[in-house]
Amino acid sequence: MDKYLFLDFDGVLNTANYAKRLKREGIDLYDEFGPMFDPTAITNLMRIVDETDCKIVLSSTWRNEGFMRMLALWKDRNLPGELFAMTPILLSTTYRDARNGEFFSVPERNAKALEINAWLEQMGKPCAYVILDDENVFFQSQQEHLVETDEHDGLTYEKATLVIEILNH
Repeated sequence: MDKYLFLDFDGVLNTANYAKRLKREGIDLYDEFGPMFDPTAITNLMRIVDETDCKIVLSSTWRNEGFMRMLALWKDRNLPGELFAMTPILLSTTYRDARNGEFFSVPERNAKALEINAWLEQMGKPCAYVILDDENVFFQSQQEHLVETDEHDGLTYEKATLVIEILNH
């Protein structure tokens, strides 16, 4: 069975504590792609990739920069694993119910949950997956797949262990 990691950047790889440390040490917080990633979080991402052989699907708003730019970031920053895909970007959160034709809206904050569902639907086959994010804006049906990080610490060893357990279950 294929394994996918839906990866957010801000609050997962890009942490508040690391930004404070860089600032304190007088080191530039940014490169050509944006905020620098926390090396501890990258090490933990490498552990996830090594122990699960998962494919990475970018669900971060950084994907608005385009797939080629994100591939360049991946290569330039020597990030672990393969950037396999990105979730679609929904331009509307108003839908028509197929059963009765009624229109309904989903709050903007739930767009990421819908985008992940849409990506999984496009795959069209069962898979194991984890959503790694610092915000819980996901549906009840996605909660068992969510590993929520803290924006200050990001992807810790403990959170990486949870991701590995879910993907290898």
